[in-house]
Amino acid sequence: MSMRFEKLDLNLLVALDALIEDRNVSAASKRLHLSQPALSGALNRLRDFFGDELLAQNGRTMVLTPKAEELRGPVREALMFIRARITTPAAFEPATAERKFRIHVSDYAYDVLIADVTRKAMTLAPGVSFELFTPDRRMMERLERGEVDMIMTIDSYLPDTHPKQALYTDEHSVISWSEGRYAHALSAEEYLAAGHVIAAFGPDRLPAFTEAHLDHQGISRRVDISVQSFTSIPRSIVGTDRLATMYRRHAEYFAQFMPITIQRPPLSFPDIVESAQWHTSRAGDGAIRWLLDLCLEAEREMHGGQGERKCL
Repeated sequence: MSMRFEKLDLNLLVALDALIEDRNVSAASKRLHLSQPALSGALNRLRDFFGDELLAQNGRTMVLTPKAEELRGPVREALMFIRARITTPAAFEPATAERKFRIHVSDYAYDVLIADVTRKAMTLAPGVSFELFTPDRRMMERLERGEVDMIMTIDSYLPDTHPKQALYTDEHSVISWSEGRYAHALSAEEYLAAGHVIAAFGPDRLPAFTEAHLDHQGISRRVDISVQSFTSIPRSIVGTDRLATMYRRHAEYFAQFMPITIQRPPLSFPDIVESAQWHTSRAGDGAIRWLLDLCLEAEREMHGGQGERKCL
């Protein structure tokens, strides 16, 4: 459906927002799931409406004109307002609602909480679906743009510019093969001398919180294998004398069906708080509140209500 305001097709604002962000017709068309000719046509209509080139060719790249820079903030604010306050109903009836939740969440949080949440949602809200994305460097940008509904990650990674809800706390543990060298005891010296399996994420190989903490402390280990997800870690230690440092809830999840032993780390690690964050403009979105309540309910059922409950 096309909406117009004073001769401007509001769908063109979506195209303009993507073009301003990507500064590339091909990349913006992929983001919007449009053909390049369709987006080029939208850019031409935008140029006619504003009487400005908006994106100008500069060698092999495109740069924003001063007018496009001027429009950047207002266009994003307008789209967020429309998405959060006009096209998204405040009331949410789970049994009859049709809604797709787009969430950045790690495989760790998925395994220990969100998989159960999605199962409960299927029964309570059959019209609800989920599109899940791995956390990355652009997740806050996507939240600001309204491209995702929520981010679930370690609380210290989240800014205070938007509301957030603590979901649960967790501690670190060390896992090893249950028939391996370190299955029954582990000293700090052995921990540091052993080969380790770690996780690093995305094309930039972003370090996990655990690795960032050790690096900050100036502690180095021998890394035998670097995998791209937490889920890949346990299989990489079975049958070897390698070690891996994992959040305890995730380690306990894998210990249900893999031959691993869980121990307390011989070094000091801080506890973590897993939190959810959503955009301030969606404070009145009943679907967001429903999903958060579902997460907290699932946490209480699985862990006896030991997780954090404070709304930050």
